[in-house]
Order: sequence, then structure tokens, then C-alpha cells
Amino acid sequence: MAKKRWQIKENKDAEQFGGRVTPRSGGMWSFPGDVKTDDFLIDSKTTEKKSFSITANIWRKLYTQALKSQRLPLLSVRLEKDDIEVVILDKNDFITILEEWQKGKKL
Repeated sequence: MAKKRWQIKENKDAEQFGGRVTPRSGGMWSFPGDVKTDDFLIDSKTTEKKSFSITANIWRKLYTQALKSQRLPLLSVRLEKDDIEVVILDKNDFITILEEWQKGKKL
């Protein structure tokens, strides 16, 4: 059976971010996020449309789940038609990461 687009995206994110795909992500409340790394809880999204809307509900859900798992929330979005991939982080988390990186430290 061929993998679905969202499964390919989750697997690619897990590989690129050095994490692991969450089994039955989205299917059970006890398995939040699509991909987990030591530092991030990642929600992987892919669309064939030219845009993707980030709603407050999408972000709040990811943020809450990440807090509970003691990870930073990260939204990974692929716009397939234009072959664009972006990641979205909370601004304060990004600033903290940037400051640590500038000090030569790991998260």
C-alpha cells in the first residue's frame, strides 16, 4: 500500500529533525504531535493548495501538547504546489534558541 502524503511528510520531518514519528498521532489524545525530538513537538502539515492558514486553535493545541510533553512547539508546513517548506516557532522560543546558538550552546 502506498504511503499517503501526510505520512511521507511526517517521516521526512522525523528524519530531518532527528526525531521519531508519533504512533497514531492525532488519533489518540495520549499520543500528541506528529513527530517528537528531544527538544520539539512537531505538527507536520502538507497541502496541495497555495496557502495554509494557521489558526489560533491549531497553535494553542500544539502549544498545550508541547508544554505537557516538556518540548517546544514547532509547526512544519509544506506547500506542495510551490515546493516550499517552512517551520513556525513561537517568537520567544525562537529568540531563546537564537541566543543559545549565538553563545555556542545547544538547546
